[in-house]
Amino acid sequence: MTVTGASHPVARESRSAAASARRLRAFFAERAPARIYVVYAVLWVLALQGTLALLSPERDWKLGGSLVAEIATIYLALLFIRVVDEQKDLEYDRLHSPDRPLPRGAIDVRELRIAMALIVVAELALTGWRSPLLVGWLLLNLSYICLLVGLERWSATVRDRIFVNLLVSYPAQAMLSVHIWLSFREATGAGPGSHAVLGALLCAGVFMHYEFARKTGATVVPGATLYSNVVGLRGSVALTVGCALTGMALVLGVIRPWELHGTVTLAGWLPLTALGFLWGGAERFTSSNTPTWPPGPAMGYLAWLYLGVFVAALAVVRPGIGG
Repeated sequence: MTVTGASHPVARESRSAAASARRLRAFFAERAPARIYVVYAVLWVLALQGTLALLSPERDWKLGGSLVAEIATIYLALLFIRVVDEQKDLEYDRLHSPDRPLPRGAIDVRELRIAMALIVVAELALTGWRSPLLVGWLLLNLSYICLLVGLERWSATVRDRIFVNLLVSYPAQAMLSVHIWLSFREATGAGPGSHAVLGALLCAGVFMHYEFARKTGATVVPGATLYSNVVGLRGSVALTVGCALTGMALVLGVIRPWELHGTVTLAGWLPLTALGFLWGGAERFTSSNTPTWPPGPAMGYLAWLYLGVFVAALAVVRPGIGG
């Protein structure tokens, strides 16, 4: 007797895998669009490695395979964070964002965990050929991200108090900045710990501007995860603006454009123009009666500042092309 393809277990499994792949593709297109996540990963790595190159100008910084591999590593780590956050926030999303993929049933937890496993395999491939240290640090980072799920379920304080949650969850981002520094050090042999700290602080200030901006509301919204619900509108705006200015001050302190000469000076001052996005966001928030600080200008500030740092590093350091 012949078994038809429609009833064969292998055929059914193949169709199920194909359906899961389509669902995952749709999930990432909705919750982690490439135009945002890829651009962020590219600019983050280029800006931080550019910062490290400016701090260690005597070293041979190259735009090559190692840099591309690090960008891919950070991009996949960001996807991993997105997948974990989707599971971690499920109960909150069922109440406040039921249209998101997981609560509405467009994806399930099993499929998200398969995606996590595939990402880990890809990350091992991207870091294994470069350095065991990069592998170990990345696995530590991904493990910490997973630990956050259990921590939020165990602790109501971590889950419900937004500043405590930020204090606990931001180290996942900071550890990625350290990974970028380790990648730079492996590729160039440079980069003392003080450079890593300064670079991480710079990235923290820039990212925190976006973090506080997108969760700053004009009014108190009961149950919403807004920093302004806790510290008030003025306090949240002060954090938003203060982080942007702190990030800018650190950038200018690294580049020191007032000490440059000729056309390089223009590249050195380029990051300062990112303040236009800060001004635009503040103006829209105060004059247009928007319920929250507009995320577009906040992301624009981050992207343009990072781009400016990389351009300045290119102009000042003039890296080589290679591995």
